[in-house]
Amino acid sequence: MTFDLKITTAQQLVEQDRAKALSDLADIRWQCAMAGVVLPGGLHVPGDEVTRLSLSGAVSALQQGMIVEPLARKTPTGFVELTQAQVEVAAQAVVQHIQACFAAEAIVAEQIEAASDPAGFDVAAAFDAALAA
Repeated sequence: MTFDLKITTAQQLVEQDRAKALSDLADIRWQCAMAGVVLPGGLHVPGDEVTRLSLSGAVSALQQGMIVEPLARKTPTGFVELTQAQVEVAAQAVVQHIQACFAAEAIVAEQIEAASDPAGFDVAAAFDAALAA
């Protein structure tokens, strides 16, 4: 009769918890980034790649005179017409939001790496605090 004995050390358990915390952090950042932003006028702009590329292309086309304002856009709440300035503000707000999400993730990842007890680390609260800073 043979059997395999697997021994998991305390350090291995800590590293498993750290990997889980980092994975949870990446998911929180992704969800926050995809949620996008709400502009001062109440327009919600999602942060998904299709929206970002569409806005970037619209900004470029408007600046090069390939299209003219107002631009018809479909939003989660219906259709709107946007001026060039509004399209540029929306594009800027979304890319700044995405960058802020990655910056917050980087800060929290360092905190998780330094944590002696990553299982007890509140990833969501740390991300929210880093994003608000």
